[in-house]
Amino acid sequence: DVIGVLAQSVADAAIILDVISGPDAYDSTAMGQKQETVPLNEETACYRIAYFPEWVEHPSLDPEIASALQTKIQQLKDEGHTVEPVPFSLTEFIVPTYYILTTAEASSNLSRYDGIRYGKNWHAKGEDLAKFYQQNRKNGFGSEVKRRIMLGTFVLSAGYYDAYYQKAQQVRQLLKQQTELIFNDFDFIIAPNAPSVAYTIGDKNMDQLAMYMGDIFTVFANLTGVPASSLPVFKHSSNLPFGLQVLSSPRNEVSLQRFSHQLMMQQ
Repeated sequence: DVIGVLAQSVADAAIILDVISGPDAYDSTAMGQKQETVPLNEETACYRIAYFPEWVEHPSLDPEIASALQTKIQQLKDEGHTVEPVPFSLTEFIVPTYYILTTAEASSNLSRYDGIRYGKNWHAKGEDLAKFYQQNRKNGFGSEVKRRIMLGTFVLSAGYYDAYYQKAQQVRQLLKQQTELIFNDFDFIIAPNAPSVAYTIGDKNMDQLAMYMGDIFTVFANLTGVPASSLPVFKHSSNLPFGLQVLSSPRNEVSLQRFSHQLMMQQ
């Protein structure tokens, strides 16, 4: 797991990266290599940039977002960058794979919250142990957390582990392998952030599938372990912003930030 940085600018994100990167005596999972700090406004370079046509032409993509992406692709070409479509055959498996793996992890990680060792104790006096656990977990988790725990427990259960969880792990490895091949030939991948602008309050609360599909473009970075930045470079006719996603090869955050800064300076 890594934290996601919310910043006012690419420069601010670079400052935070300088703080959080490198070894940490209190975190055995931290990488030992610290990211170098370089000026963001160095001489503009021309890059090789890929995009997935399956995403840019996705049927769920808002037409204004799709049009803005095509305009940005042409603009990057006009600036001297090489921008090419790269078909990615596994795009339809990204969201199912992500939710199988993350719900399984949630189910396992949250099993400790029983009100005895971890979590708030909600039980009433006189209840037996089974009701004690039931009451604590019923009151301690929200509806979405419960939904993910149930799904995660299902995919980890006997008879379904191989069919779902194990398959999802295999798909994740295929995603990583294909992504590595792309970054052998390209510096960056650009993509939309979401299929639509931000929902209005309550708009999608009852449609869980629509909510999950809102992650269709962003969970790719989580599954493949590559750094990504989300840049609010566009404005919708609804007056809401929408963004461009830029992804780079692993441990290439410095180049990613420099290119992201370059894109933001064009606004």
